[in-house]
Amino acid sequence: MHEIVCVGDVHEGLTFDFRIDPETGISERALDLHGAFAKAARWAIDHEASLFCVLGDLFDRSHVAPIFRELVRRDVIEPLGKAGIEVWILAGNHDQPRRAARSTSLDDFRGYAHVKVFREPKVEVRTVDGRRIGFLLLPYMHPENIVERVRDTLGKDVPREEAYEVARRLWKEWIANRAEELKDADLRVLFGHFEFQGVRYATTTNPEIVPHDFTFSRDMIPDAVDLVVFGHIHMRQVVHGKVVYPGAPERIDWGERLDPKGFLALRPDGTWSFEELPARPMLKVDVAAAPGDDVTEKVLEAIPGDVRGALVRLEIRLPDELRARLDDRRIADRLKDAFHYEVQLVSTERGRTVSDEFTMDPLRLLSDYVDKTLADDPRREAIRAEAQRILREALA
Repeated sequence: MHEIVCVGDVHEGLTFDFRIDPETGISERALDLHGAFAKAARWAIDHEASLFCVLGDLFDRSHVAPIFRELVRRDVIEPLGKAGIEVWILAGNHDQPRRAARSTSLDDFRGYAHVKVFREPKVEVRTVDGRRIGFLLLPYMHPENIVERVRDTLGKDVPREEAYEVARRLWKEWIANRAEELKDADLRVLFGHFEFQGVRYATTTNPEIVPHDFTFSRDMIPDAVDLVVFGHIHMRQVVHGKVVYPGAPERIDWGERLDPKGFLALRPDGTWSFEELPARPMLKVDVAAAPGDDVTEKVLEAIPGDVRGALVRLEIRLPDELRARLDDRRIADRLKDAFHYEVQLVSTERGRTVSDEFTMDPLRLLSDYVDKTLADDPRREAIRAEAQRILREALA
């Protein structure tokens, strides 16, 4: 009763190129993500929650196909409204456009009386179960927007490095001042969509993080703020005692394959709990073969006994001479009960120069360009992911 349900990065509209329904064009994997979101809404309804908050990245980009907006409307927004539950949606780095004047798929839900969409910092106060709760809401802002705002505030042009330091000070002052204004509240909670120093990432390449992204630090959170609940990082975790990431409600990246999934339920007294949701199992199998090995048998022996309904990734390291001996049909038969599987062959020999496949796909062209020009950059994967997201937004 009276819980405040906080759901992290849902990423409705994320595209997958397998198990696609020919009528709707939607992958069953995309429905996994939506199903987890709908289950969180159903939990909120069954427990008579007071508030349902999406902590950013409801959508995978600023504009998604109408069918995804309809799924959210049908299975989440309208059922919560019928149950009398208020809904807050914070913009995240994926669904917040770089220009404030541009509309987004999030704005489709502004017409509902029980829904509020936040694309600018805001303070809200609610009374829940007799307790007055103050909320500081910080939707995502792109790095260039932060720099522009700092320059507008100072009334002069400043170097990017200096602008970030000024932005850090301004964010710190804004949080401290708003928390002071809420000093009479029984509980003060900060909801946002940013990286916090000290977080664990889903992968070593940090694909969730935008290059040069703004990062919050511990000194920016005053003692007057009782709890911080952030989206943006997909791994469930607690940082510095009172900074909590519920994580994504379903596994999105392979680095999350061992991470429990769900959402956070916050109670009016400030206590909270993680509520776990069922998630698609992800199995990563690494195999190393050497000359003389029966590579097919080695792969089959490494595959777990039960792969039903799982996403399976086989990474096989082998000499080039063994590639032709890999029996794809036997592997496919062994994995027939898997939800989906993919095989990555990694040569243990010196890399060879091969001719590039001809393509006019702009996303692949962009990916190839990043791979070639930033081959040795440790942020290559993050830069490529963000560049492709921007291109999708521009092409939409």
